[in-house]
Amino acid sequence: MSEPASEPSAQSDAARVVEALMTLEAGEVFAPGAVTWHSFDEVEAPTVPDTLESVRAIRKVVPDFRMDDVRTSPAVDGLAWARYTVTGTLPDGTVFRAPAALAVHVDGAGKVTRIEEYVDTAQLSGLFGALG
Repeated sequence: MSEPASEPSAQSDAARVVEALMTLEAGEVFAPGAVTWHSFDEVEAPTVPDTLESVRAIRKVVPDFRMDDVRTSPAVDGLAWARYTVTGTLPDGTVFRAPAALAVHVDGAGKVTRIEEYVDTAQLSGLFGALG
């Protein structure tokens, strides 16, 4: 009998990344030296700990920060995708919403080596302002 899709072992590589970002638990998801790149600043930074620390900083300002409507695909030739909508409520009560995507690169052992995040920062200007 096969495992249900909600079990971690049945998750796509992209779904495991989304879960790690939302739970702030890297677990065994990332390869040593994994990096995250953002389309809006074209900066590459270590996924662990920098990316997880960024999510922690966002949650301090936006406690209900989340990735909604997540749709993932399995890796093909080492590349998986996650499409989602970033949402949350700013300290002034304004709700923000921004569609985004992650390109998730995985090695032969199934470890994530690189994340590329694509998001329109105009839709996140309030969040960036709140973060200072």
